Amino acid sequence: MLVQHVLTDVWYVLQIRKWQQVNSKRYAEKRKYGYTQAQKEDMPPEHVRKVIRDHGDMSSRKFRHDKRVYLGALKFVPHAVYKLLENMPMPWEQVRHVKVIYHITGAITFVNEIPWVIEPVYMAQWGTMWIMMRREKRDRRHFKRMRFPPFDDEEPPLDYADNLLEVDPLEAIELELDEEEDGPVYEWFYDHQPLKYTPFVNGPSYRRWKLPLPIMAVLYRLAGQLLSDFVDRNYFYLFEPSAFITAKSLNMCIPGGPKFEPLFRDMDTRDEDWNEFNDINKLIIRSPIRTEYKVAFPYLYNNRPRKVRLGVYHEPLSMYIKTEDPDLPAFYYDPLIHPLPAYKSGRTGKEGEGDDDDDAEFESWVLPETVEPFMVETQLYSDTTASGIALLWAPAPFNQRSGRMRRACDVPLVNGWFMEHCPQQYPVKVRVSYQKLLKNYVLNSLHRRPPKPTKKKYLLRALKNTKFFQTTELDWVEVGLQVCRQGYNMLNLLIHRKNLNYLHLDYNFNLKPV
Repeated sequence: MLVQHVLTDVWYVLQIRKWQQVNSKRYAEKRKYGYTQAQKEDMPPEHVRKVIRDHGDMSSRKFRHDKRVYLGALKFVPHAVYKLLENMPMPWEQVRHVKVIYHITGAITFVNEIPWVIEPVYMAQWGTMWIMMRREKRDRRHFKRMRFPPFDDEEPPLDYADNLLEVDPLEAIELELDEEEDGPVYEWFYDHQPLKYTPFVNGPSYRRWKLPLPIMAVLYRLAGQLLSDFVDRNYFYLFEPSAFITAKSLNMCIPGGPKFEPLFRDMDTRDEDWNEFNDINKLIIRSPIRTEYKVAFPYLYNNRPRKVRLGVYHEPLSMYIKTEDPDLPAFYYDPLIHPLPAYKSGRTGKEGEGDDDDDAEFESWVLPETVEPFMVETQLYSDTTASGIALLWAPAPFNQRSGRMRRACDVPLVNGWFMEHCPQQYPVKVRVSYQKLLKNYVLNSLHRRPPKPTKKKYLLRALKNTKFFQTTELDWVEVGLQVCRQGYNMLNLLIHRKNLNYLHLDYNFNLKPV
């Protein structure tokens, strides 16, 4: 017994020592080639402001050695712009502060964040924005089309510290939620990274979510403006990707679908010696064959089907009807799927006379009082049954109870709109837009290739680990102004480096002859 205790104590000591070693490696100062790198602390925002203000337009001789750094940073500008746009604040946010890393010369600034969102929450937020923006457009109180470019060609980017630092931002756009109806989401719905420190999310890393039924039901209702009303998949027969790809291969166009250039150039057979009129084995159909037939049954109705895809002929019939009235019971008698009314037909004539006695006898018969139906004490449905049935038939991501976070720019908000038939009463320009979006969608799905297995590289993490970059936290608008100024300085330096002195670059990035 004593030996067992000693062995256990030794094992614990070894485990503690191992844990200390791992963590000392993990959190100690990094040593590389004799250089000790201390853990970086966030700099105050005033530091990067002063650096960028001092450098100005790089015309001072004091910064002549930094010009090379600015030109070298030019290849990273697209990534800086991408990270800036990726983290754009949403209409329901007054202001968004983002973590940034910047070069110590002020050459380039990156937003060092990934905008993870809970997909159903994000879609519900945009659903409420849709309602608010429609109201705003109807009332025309603040709605005004923006003219581009907003600033004059020779007006330099505003200095954030001088012009915007003390200015209060405009009010955020928020739909007024009802404390009772929207109770499960009322407190946190418009927060940045909602539910971050709650049991519904895995933790501060913000990577996985798991939401209960009451929250999902409210989110589904709020997102209703953006979601499709079509539950039955048979609605999309001959109007789904495989049908569009088949039509493209056959050089045809489904009504309302996208049009493409011919895939095969050898389709024209008018000059051939052998055609359908002198071929004795050919079946000649005199009536014209509809395009839909050729796409639905490509091997039957086409002479030379190539690169065609067979779609699903029929999905299981859906008997679900989305309820508009929240006061209806969970299980009710809907006249749409029960068209036969429940009443007795009045019989007339000689045949009916003998049946009256039978009917009277049948109606007078009742069950004994002691007989009770099975499960009479069991509740048929609860308050959440109707919501549960609605979520069962809801489109993704509302038919899931848990999932992974997605980047805000990866969540398809309105893709489902152009995947449906465009209503005929819409203007021509809208129908053309639907067709163009569908065309791009089909081309993207055809040209998509599986990603090559490469080792993941983290650019911003690598830059942050060098002694040339510092970190801080800034307002998103300030980062945008800095990136505009940095891009302008880089391109200006490039023009002078190449001795293109007869070209002038204005602040809207237009090249003009001097």
